[in-house]
Amino acid sequence: MIRRRLHALRRDGLSTQVYLVALAIALIGPGLIFTAVLLGRYAALERIRFEQDARESVRGIALSVDRDMAGLVSVLQTLAASPRLRQEGFGRTGLAGFENQARAVQEATGLHLSLRRPDGTQLVNTALPHEAPLPQDPHPEDAEVVATRKPVIGNVRAGAPGRPTTYDVAVPVMIEGAPAYVLSVTVPVARLHQILIEDLAPGWTTGIVDRNGLLLARSEDHANLAGQPMQAALRGSPTGAPNIWEGVDRRRRPVLYVETTAKAAGWTVGASIPKQQVEAPLRHWVVAFGGFGLLALAVSSILAVKLWARVAEPLRQLAQAGGALAAGQPVPRVSTPIREIRQLADTLADASQSLRRRIAERDQALDQQSRSLAALRESEARFRHMADSAPALIWMTDDAGEVVFVNLHYDYLFGRSTETLTGGRWREIVHPDDLPGFEAAFASAFAARRPFRSATRVIDRHGATRWILCEGVARLDDHGRFLGYTGCNVDITEAKDAETALREGEERLRLALAAGRLGTWEIDLASGQHRLSARSAEIFEQAPLSHEAWTRTVHPEDRARIEAALAALVAGEAEYRTEFRIRPHESQLRWVSAQAIVQRDAGGRARRVIGIHQEVTERKRAEEHLRLLVHELNHRVKNTLATVQSIAMQSLRGLDGPAVASAKTAFEARLIALARVHDVLTRESWEGAELAEVVKDALAPLDGPGERFAVGGPALRLPPRIALSIAMALHELATNAVKYGALSVPGGQVALSWSVAEGRLALRWQERGGPPVVPPTRTGFGSRLIERSLARELDGTVSLSFPREGVVCTIVAPLGEPGAAGPAAQEESEAPARRRAAVPS
Repeated sequence: MIRRRLHALRRDGLSTQVYLVALAIALIGPGLIFTAVLLGRYAALERIRFEQDARESVRGIALSVDRDMAGLVSVLQTLAASPRLRQEGFGRTGLAGFENQARAVQEATGLHLSLRRPDGTQLVNTALPHEAPLPQDPHPEDAEVVATRKPVIGNVRAGAPGRPTTYDVAVPVMIEGAPAYVLSVTVPVARLHQILIEDLAPGWTTGIVDRNGLLLARSEDHANLAGQPMQAALRGSPTGAPNIWEGVDRRRRPVLYVETTAKAAGWTVGASIPKQQVEAPLRHWVVAFGGFGLLALAVSSILAVKLWARVAEPLRQLAQAGGALAAGQPVPRVSTPIREIRQLADTLADASQSLRRRIAERDQALDQQSRSLAALRESEARFRHMADSAPALIWMTDDAGEVVFVNLHYDYLFGRSTETLTGGRWREIVHPDDLPGFEAAFASAFAARRPFRSATRVIDRHGATRWILCEGVARLDDHGRFLGYTGCNVDITEAKDAETALREGEERLRLALAAGRLGTWEIDLASGQHRLSARSAEIFEQAPLSHEAWTRTVHPEDRARIEAALAALVAGEAEYRTEFRIRPHESQLRWVSAQAIVQRDAGGRARRVIGIHQEVTERKRAEEHLRLLVHELNHRVKNTLATVQSIAMQSLRGLDGPAVASAKTAFEARLIALARVHDVLTRESWEGAELAEVVKDALAPLDGPGERFAVGGPALRLPPRIALSIAMALHELATNAVKYGALSVPGGQVALSWSVAEGRLALRWQERGGPPVVPPTRTGFGSRLIERSLARELDGTVSLSFPREGVVCTIVAPLGEPGAAGPAAQEESEAPARRRAAVPS
């Protein structure tokens, strides 16, 4: 079917209707394309013109700010030249006269002035009433004024609550060639706001930023934003034009941001222009051109079809007339409003008119191209200014590799200009050890015309070694001809130092992990995958480790606890420090100690868990063995105490008399007290005992602590040695109180308290409400046990006193190992030996 149609087209040809429509499109299409090209060029030139106008407007604001600063500096310099400041001694007369001048200036300008010494001592302040006390108020710019001996314009300074935000303009007061005072004026930033809102373009937002990046003034919302940091999003991406960026403003609108520098103050003046306002004319032209093109094509096609209807019949008649002419018959006249001669003439006239129109359009295009070249030259000048102002190292070469341009930062860093780097002398700034590799890399990239990037060491103007990242790209003209390389070098010395420190830290970490036989592990919470280091894989005997393999490896009794601890860590509820058992591949049971932290993203969501593993099987076995030994030792100690008690009872069985019975009872009670404190230490695995538990067990035979005992003190864990000694002392004191002291009568009471200060325990036993105390005339066993043996065992001091109200015993002992108290404590322990007295046993 398709083949037959193609054959018919080749045989019969196309209809004149098709040719006329194609002719109409062919005639109108190039014009539309050419118009589109011109429109694009117009849009580009219009954008450049708009950017130039915006830059000039911002520069005008900066000049207004500079003129205002110059006026303030002129007023201050005039006032600083006052003869009253140079009177001999600058006494009250000169100070009063100068203050009158300052207040006159304040009334004329509405601005407050301040005269200070270099140390900040105020001599005159028009913001305060006359003869009011003046504080010492050094300003940040005073030191710079004294050092430079030039006027200084300060940055934004927030005022006190209810006071406006201000900035200072200060000048030195020179006396005999030296800065003797600092004279400054405090200017509210509202003054800058007035400059910004003068002749403000509709829809524009202008602002002034100080050297610290803080807003001094803003045409919109000035009261709320003065003193706030500049919005960094305004400098989103550079446009290619100097000091012009595309970004977003505080309303999240796309804007064109233009800025310049006020030279007098070093402040930045900027303006943000909504991109909608910038692109509105271009959008209007594009819509208009598109509509016009579609309308032109539609109209031309319709006219071509109608014309074909008018032309087709005369053409058929001409075709018939051709047969008549071949036959030698008269050729009838063709009745048609179209005359071929007139049609040819009209066609030629239309062609001539079209040609003249094209020539005019070409001349207009050439004129536009000339203006574009002028703009390009201006752009090159702006590029040179921008490059010299940039803190980076910018360079250019010609097509032979010779350096033809470097910016001023080269002179700052290396003390070299463009002329000193020609003839291959740029190699002198590269470190000799890095020069061969760097030169080879650059030559290879230069020959292939590909982008160049290399980090190398250089020697700065002071002979110090620094790292720079050198990047460059080939520069081509509009015809693709190679012109050379353009590049930028960035100082990365700090990054290299940080990288070296990071490598050293990683090496130290690796050595520390290897020395401690520690393994690292990581869980990706998104995938659930476990990643293990070589040591962790050795412990678990597999890597990588999936969640299922982890579940099979961990002992069933420990799985729930480990999962709960991990969930608490991810939820941020607790730390992850645990020990658990594993049995990898039917091996013997192992103990593993694990610690971990969780890593979260900026939103606080947990991303992964990172931790360490350590096999502690041998330690666990040693602890279990030690536990068994301690239990066996405790059992044997209690058996020994029982044996001692049995031997003593058998030895005293054949003896009679009250003394023997009393001795038998006292001996048995002391053994029982010793056994009780052994029970406490046994429960704590002989690692220590709480003092409250020791007191409770020591007083248990007396039904205490109760109403007859007042016991109080902080929670304190005692070493086994001190716990045993304290328990025996309490037993002796309690026994004595029951026999002779406060506990021997119904109303008697005992107050037992303790405290801890500077690593020493202070325990006090005080009886009251008992029979009147009579100091003993002899030293019994209990007294010797408390005062001598206990003091020696505790490496502390024990004091027994016998006031009439009741016995008082004070025990002071260091909580460390014996001998740790030092010489001062030893002297203190020996001092009470002269005051010791005996307690009946």
